[in-house]
Amino acid sequence: MVHGELVCVQVHSLLIDILVTENFGSRANENFQMMQAFFDEYGKTWPLMCMEFWDGWFNRWGDEVIRREPEELAQSVMDCIELGSINPYMFHGGTNFGFMNGCSARCQIDLSQVTSYDYDAILDEAGNPTQKFYILQKLMMERYPELDYAEPIVKKAKAFEPAELVNRVSLFETIDAISEYHHSFYPKNMEQFDQSTGYILYKTELEQDKEEVERFRVIDGRDWIHVFADGCKVTTQYQTEIGEDITLDFKSKQLDLAIFVENRGRVNYGHKLTAPTQSKGLGRGAMADLHFIGNWKIYPLPLESVSALDYSKTWQENQPAFYRYTCNLSDLSDTYIDMTGFGKGVEFVNNVNIGRFWEKGPILYLYIPKGYLKKGENEIVVFETEGKYRERLPFSQEPIYKEI
Repeated sequence: MVHGELVCVQVHSLLIDILVTENFGSRANENFQMMQAFFDEYGKTWPLMCMEFWDGWFNRWGDEVIRREPEELAQSVMDCIELGSINPYMFHGGTNFGFMNGCSARCQIDLSQVTSYDYDAILDEAGNPTQKFYILQKLMMERYPELDYAEPIVKKAKAFEPAELVNRVSLFETIDAISEYHHSFYPKNMEQFDQSTGYILYKTELEQDKEEVERFRVIDGRDWIHVFADGCKVTTQYQTEIGEDITLDFKSKQLDLAIFVENRGRVNYGHKLTAPTQSKGLGRGAMADLHFIGNWKIYPLPLESVSALDYSKTWQENQPAFYRYTCNLSDLSDTYIDMTGFGKGVEFVNNVNIGRFWEKGPILYLYIPKGYLKKGENEIVVFETEGKYRERLPFSQEPIYKEI
């Protein structure tokens, strides 16, 4: 527990005799002294334990990659080991595959976390030793020479030949192949369809109410919305922008309105776990002038598979779309896909959702463990929502970052 949490669990832990631990990433002497004082006060002889020793941190879209000085981290770990027990968090970095990234709560804004959970950990996202590993191992060998040590295994990633684009189709054209619509006068959020992650599409028809441009806005939608009128993108809004006025220019007496909503991830710790902002979708709805719009067709899009896509349909510029690439592999290894040149979306490798990408950075890659690849033809499907794509999809031997 951190300092405040330690106080909160005092009475409860004493009643049921549960071992009290702390979470911290530095100042082991100070933190363990406080814990020992608590044990002494209540006559406990429990061991001192840091349950989460933070050796790095996760990253958020649009922020610099968070790094911790290896020498300082290694010494902090040694200080902790001298006084008690330690569970490094994270020892091995990882990946938020699929839609499993979380969010950090900041007032009215949720800061979504990136696909990579490398964490600047002792072992990186691919499981390879970092500088932190070697420095820490050296200090351990000097302090505890009686223990057994070994050289770490290092996996080498490979940059395969680029995958080639073979098919593409717009979301609106193939929507009926991958989702079944639900009719509702009032909009419904994802949770009402037992949908936890992904996207959701709302469609309706608007009748022209006046001669001038129509004033339109979305009320409490979450998190990222694209508004389309007769198939043409009108605007994109994100979190605090949602609710601002949007103008709709009718070309005839009737307009086909589509609102495409992306769930950017849910808060996974802290005070907003059950806040209303964690309900994802169109929220309270959309208004034309002062009136709420009704009669919606709602298409849940959890995107658990892309196997049913209909590539016989057409592709339209500046619409969310699926891009199918293929590559033939004679040998297998870990690799990284370079997403430079794409806007935002998710990527599937052999029908497995690898995770999100966003040109905003700081990561411009997706890590692909070799277990998701196969000898022979491999299929990569990129679902891209901003209208940006490439004819060839390159691989890399190492992660690719954007300077923020």
